[in-house]
Amino acid sequence: MTARKRFYKTVTVSDDAAGLVIRLDDRVVRSPAGASATLPSRALAEAVASEWDSQGDEIDATSMPLFSLAVTVLDRVTPQRRAIIDELVAYGGNDLLCYQDADDPELGARQAQGWTPWIDWARISLGVELVVAAGVMPVSQSVDSLAALARAVTAHDDWELGMLYRATTLGGSLVLGLAMLRDEIDSGALFEAAFLDELWQAEKWGRDREAENRRAGIRAELDHAHRFLGLVRGGGR
Repeated sequence: MTARKRFYKTVTVSDDAAGLVIRLDDRVVRSPAGASATLPSRALAEAVASEWDSQGDEIDATSMPLFSLAVTVLDRVTPQRRAIIDELVAYGGNDLLCYQDADDPELGARQAQGWTPWIDWARISLGVELVVAAGVMPVSQSVDSLAALARAVTAHDDWELGMLYRATTLGGSLVLGLAMLRDEIDSGALFEAAFLDELWQAEKWGRDREAENRRAGIRAELDHAHRFLGLVRGGGR
């Protein structure tokens, strides 16, 4: 992809009728779909403005993770909120935490130690009784549990829902994603729990550079989502 030349000198945050926007000189920043990139908090708006202001002669989209997350919410989450909720509940129905190893006692014990507290948390805090399988055969969660997961997901606005979707799809666990949104776990601990199996395999059999690079990329994306969530909650207009 051809890099885009920087076409602006100044970056500012200003109010419009709907909320906070970023202006590049006198032009309001828009999403790829053409929506005005109106942001929900000053903390987030200033952080996104800083990403734009730090660009050199060419605009490097990969160096603007917060802006990327913001326009994803605007262009994909808000227009498809119902579908996003349904997809997240489906993840919860097959949550990573529900599949524990039956063949390797050492790994099974590691999973039980790392995951059982979150299964208990889901029961106590969310009212979700998860069925846990020993092995990889699919399990079915109860109608009541799926309904409780749907209520938990629906309680979040579009900005938080977007970060829940990112955390859940990266980690494979809706429970861990909800725990992050509710400040029970940070992105680092979520990563450690979600990739417990892979990290255990690396510990046992040795390092794999390609796998390590992939996990590092995922860890960075989780960190960005967690930071974004904090900025969304970091103050009003």
